[in-house]
Amino acid sequence: GIVVGRGAKFKHEPKLASRDGAEVSWTPAKTVLVEAPAGKKSTALVQAGVGAWNFGGGHEVKVKLRNIGRSAFKPAARVESNAGPTDDIEAATVLGPGREVEIVIPFAPKTPWVGVPNPVKGQQSIVSGTGTRFESNNAKSIAVVIPATENDVKFEITSVLVSDAPVVLPNWVGKRPPVEGNWKITLDENFDGSKINLKLWNIYTANYWDSRTHFTKDNTIVKDGKLILRYEKKTGFHNDDPDDKSKVAKTDFACGYADTYGKWTQTYGYFEARMKLPTCSGLWPAFWTMPDRGGVNTPEGHKENPQWKRANTGDGGMEFDIMEHLTAWGPYRFNFAFHWDGYGKDHMAIGTSNAYVPTDKDGFFTIGLLWLPGKAVYYGNGVEIGRWESERVCSVPSYIIIYMVSGGWANTPLDPSSLPDDFIIDYVRAWQRADLATAEDGPKPNTGAPRSQF
Repeated sequence: GIVVGRGAKFKHEPKLASRDGAEVSWTPAKTVLVEAPAGKKSTALVQAGVGAWNFGGGHEVKVKLRNIGRSAFKPAARVESNAGPTDDIEAATVLGPGREVEIVIPFAPKTPWVGVPNPVKGQQSIVSGTGTRFESNNAKSIAVVIPATENDVKFEITSVLVSDAPVVLPNWVGKRPPVEGNWKITLDENFDGSKINLKLWNIYTANYWDSRTHFTKDNTIVKDGKLILRYEKKTGFHNDDPDDKSKVAKTDFACGYADTYGKWTQTYGYFEARMKLPTCSGLWPAFWTMPDRGGVNTPEGHKENPQWKRANTGDGGMEFDIMEHLTAWGPYRFNFAFHWDGYGKDHMAIGTSNAYVPTDKDGFFTIGLLWLPGKAVYYGNGVEIGRWESERVCSVPSYIIIYMVSGGWANTPLDPSSLPDDFIIDYVRAWQRADLATAEDGPKPNTGAPRSQF
């Protein structure tokens, strides 16, 4: 939306403020006049009228300035949130008298997130100077920074616009991993046909995540080369089983589900999906992996190696959250993370909920995980967005999960009036590097049942 300039509409008009001597005021045209004194750095602020703005509908802010004074200067700008600011973005050129300039402020940080090698519970787990704390759904001000100049400066902020401009991805995205190597594609799931491939995917599982959603085959839809997990208000039985005895045995909200547990695993490699997120308030979609150490897929083998042992995130195992989203954040922000050593008192986790990736013209972004011994790197549209290098990076086979439930740790309430809504997956692909390949990688013998029997 428009914050300053022609077409700006707000229930509560933005407030103006300054730091270090700048004077700010509205003009009759509803632009912002700024007069800054010579000799010191100062800042002009356009602030939310009440509370904070939700800029989650965009992935950048565009600020236009016009120099109406006699002194040239080189401004910078940032967006501030209650949790922290974006990076300062300096104008590409000096703003001379009578000239205009546009500063584009991406929400994504200049320096991608980096995790510390050996995190300690309760201590900072991010390398200083990497990532961002900026929260787009809690923006409080636009700051224009004026450097110290020899003479007074006078200019207008003529426009502030929250932008959701689509991006054009490099043409290699989806065709290969983002790094060099002797790679071979090991999973190429394009969701062709009219039904999900049950030799690769399970569509039933336990719901560990909320108390509202039951999984059903009817909401796991394959259509037009896409997998659609549809969330809707519909009464039904969990896993389409009238005898289910779980907490979601029968609920009023339904969704689809897909995972490869017991049917496909890989240790190391590159994993990628092209996805379009839902927008209904209160939804929680994700693309992630969990350990599956395998075993004999028989009743006897299950007794020796049950699911809780196979999927244990201790003993070298790990949960990789490649893309985990809460719809309260808007469609360009998500969480990536690492979880290990169980989910009790020994649980460890690092990551960020402030990953920002724009979408293409069709509303999809492409998110990937490069997983190597001692290293994990997350990518958005082929660009690195976060990395962790540590001896504790997962070293056991893992399977893929695609799900959507409701809730989450920082979400807004579910809005049934906006349902149904879809989490759409165009493809899921994996590659393996020749020197990392093992005989255990790839598909497993199975009956094609809708739920892993073991």
